[in-house]
Amino acid sequence: MNYQEHYRIDAEAFDYFDKQYQTQTERRRNEEVLHICTAKTGEKVLDLGSGRGWFSLEMAKRGCLVTAVDLSEKNLKYINKMNPIINCKLGSAYELPFKEERFDWIVMNEVLEHLEEPAKALLHIREFLKPEGKLMISVPYKEKINYSLCIHCNQLTPHNAHLHSFDLIQLRKLFRNNGYQVIKENLYLNKILALLRVNDLFRPFPYWLWHLKDSATNTIFGKASYLSVIAKITE
Repeated sequence: MNYQEHYRIDAEAFDYFDKQYQTQTERRRNEEVLHICTAKTGEKVLDLGSGRGWFSLEMAKRGCLVTAVDLSEKNLKYINKMNPIINCKLGSAYELPFKEERFDWIVMNEVLEHLEEPAKALLHIREFLKPEGKLMISVPYKEKINYSLCIHCNQLTPHNAHLHSFDLIQLRKLFRNNGYQVIKENLYLNKILALLRVNDLFRPFPYWLWHLKDSATNTIFGKASYLSVIAKITE
């Protein structure tokens, strides 16, 4: 069973739109991604691998022209129900469902680590960026991938279907080799603070205060959980 079929089955089995699935760590991760992405009103944004659609919905609130692409028809129906203005399309990073469409932003939040061939995906989506468009990806940082027996196919399978673990050097090389220039990098969500449950303690505090604490801890001790990169097509 390939990863696309795994994802389709998981989307049918779990309700990712139930608020109980959003932990405090996920909330802060989402806030950080929204802070890093500077898409503006009127810009065309492609949320590739949109999942439960939180990013698409937030971009629509900004006034962006949003297209959500996902492998799960169930997820896309939920997104469209919550905001009918969002253009929802079935597709993947290898086969985008467009011909002439070009975007100011293509965003892949926790998608690249799931792909069997990340380089192939990056080459494909280049065709759908405007000349000055930006590609933004977020991935787990230096993740230790564990394996267990899959209930669907009875094969040894990586947890969360993560096929790759990335660091800054690997991502820079991946982008450079596929025609991109990295223009911004950001590390966030410190593992030490997560282990000590500091994120839960900071629940009532605003994003900027949490961000200040998290950035300082990453600078002093390292141990970030996530990495975001923004890149543009090499001229």
